[in-house]
Amino acid sequence: MGGLTPSRTSSLKIRALIFDLDGTLYTSKDYTRHLLEGIIKTLAELFSMGEDDAFKLLQDLRARYGSITLGVESMGVKRSEFYGRLVEKLDPERFIAARPELLKFLEELRMMGFKLGCHTNASRLLAEKVLGALGIPPEIFDVIVTCDDAEPKPMPEGYLKIVEALGLRPEEILYVGDRWKVELEPAKRLGMRTALVADKPRG
Repeated sequence: MGGLTPSRTSSLKIRALIFDLDGTLYTSKDYTRHLLEGIIKTLAELFSMGEDDAFKLLQDLRARYGSITLGVESMGVKRSEFYGRLVEKLDPERFIAARPELLKFLEELRMMGFKLGCHTNASRLLAEKVLGALGIPPEIFDVIVTCDDAEPKPMPEGYLKIVEALGLRPEEILYVGDRWKVELEPAKRLGMRTALVADKPRG
């Protein structure tokens, strides 16, 4: 994963690595498009509107809340209902290829004694579907935090759950993500080390 190697991680006195899922453990323009279409259709169903209006609503909710989960809840829809409908529309295995080299990398980290975690704003069912498409067994992670378990990023609750579950100090954790403002900035505020994997400016 770019410049992130087990030896470099060890030299930083890191004891755990937490990975964001979408855009970090994999990238797929086709799945991103598929996911976007699913979200738009779900919003259109929930709020009885056309898909063009649903797309505009999605843009507004992301701009205002930084998270579609927080956005739909602000409109009175439970996240369980939103993700229940969304997951029915998605088939990650059609668009996401297995990554045996990623599995090997994670296994090497575990063999070196690092604890591993996954933190996503998706529901647990959707996260497990994506991990399945990647060929990554959920059991390889010591902790998985989804929007079923905590308030979504950039809220601090999920990060704090990770710290508690691992029994480590924040400065012993390296948080790896592809979005600075939504994912890495909150981790850094709590004292975690951070690594940005996407080749794009902060924001």
